[in-house]
Amino acid sequence: MKRSVASTSKPPSRIAGIDAARGFAIVMMIAYHFCFDLTYFGWARWNMLEESGWIAWRSTIVASFLFIVGISLSLRDASPTGAPAFWRRWAQIAAAALLVTIGSYAMFPRSFIYFGVLHFVALALIVARPAPRLGAWAALPGAAALALGIVIHSEAFDPRVVNWIGFAAHKPFTEDYAPLFPWIGVVLLGCAFGALWRKRGYATPAPLHAVVGALPQALFAGLALLGRWSLTAYLIHQPILIGAMAAAKRLG
Repeated sequence: MKRSVASTSKPPSRIAGIDAARGFAIVMMIAYHFCFDLTYFGWARWNMLEESGWIAWRSTIVASFLFIVGISLSLRDASPTGAPAFWRRWAQIAAAALLVTIGSYAMFPRSFIYFGVLHFVALALIVARPAPRLGAWAALPGAAALALGIVIHSEAFDPRVVNWIGFAAHKPFTEDYAPLFPWIGVVLLGCAFGALWRKRGYATPAPLHAVVGALPQALFAGLALLGRWSLTAYLIHQPILIGAMAAAKRLG
């Protein structure tokens, strides 16, 4: 498996480094949810919804995913597969988001997920689809969206029908929440980065090349494989973790 990308005028069908980065984000997400599930079953007493360290870790994981979504959107825009591939992937993500809503409602009917990360990604892919045509200028609306989402808060946006926009004064009672603002800003910044990378012929930056080169081949290959199957991993990891912990609690 190649760890770097040579300069080229067209995007490769897969970029192992992007897959590996997505795979690393998946590993962080699984680790975070493992800790969350330990608290759910009473084996740990961490206040993950209020303590700043846990919130920062969760925000880092989400930002990593969404920045890569923006990069991938930019690369897909330059791909010869075009619109059919885009809508096929969008349909997969939208269907997965629906499954998350149904599954979370079965487990947490009072705090089910109605606009989590996958719901956001499905909407963001449509909202940000024209962004790659802006090139690096996509960073400007990206920075503006981040600022708006951080600064604007109003109780008028607290009701569920509008809190998905992201300007709510109070975080809604739900197991996962990824509103349009400020997170669309991270996607747009990813689009801008992808455009700059395309302009450089998809060459791997020297510092990143050194970091990736230092990874064991098996580890890099494993992360890249996980990144290629990220949607599947996203959907199945919690049922596996929760099922295993529930079984362990019964046996204990």
